Amino acid sequence: MTVHMPKWLLIALCIGTACVGLYVSWAQEFIAIDRCLDDGGRYEALWQTCNKTGAENPRTNFTIYTGPVYSGVLDGQKIQLQIRDDAQTYRMVKDGLRIEGEMNTEKGFEHQGNAVVYVLNPWAEDPMQIRLLLSKTGSGQELVWIGPDHRLQKDVTLRAEATELR
Repeated sequence: MTVHMPKWLLIALCIGTACVGLYVSWAQEFIAIDRCLDDGGRYEALWQTCNKTGAENPRTNFTIYTGPVYSGVLDGQKIQLQIRDDAQTYRMVKDGLRIEGEMNTEKGFEHQGNAVVYVLNPWAEDPMQIRLLLSKTGSGQELVWIGPDHRLQKDVTLRAEATELR
């Protein structure tokens, strides 16, 4: 015994599936961008966030990300990292996965007393922490990875792309 599905029901299912696919792939982000712009913000596609840099209360300006975006390859994965202005949290895109977390800063590394070390996930066990040394170069800044052995890995660097997101 075969079940025959009416043609109109099959067409309705196809149209419904197409609408859901269109919403997930395009309309959802379009709506987020539109709401962000209506609310006086700037939508950051990389981070999928609404950045309101014109905060009414100047004391809350530190909660925004205006610093450079560092990018490179870490442990074989493409990384884009930005540190919040108060250096208390970070946001990262790691092979398409968006991550936000806590961070801490340390002063001094090896023989460099004024060096700044960013420690991502400072409350996690040592192997789960990511330690990066801030290094000034002639053309800008870069973050150099400090390996699990607490030695500088000069071949693994995240370079600053821009001072402000587009």
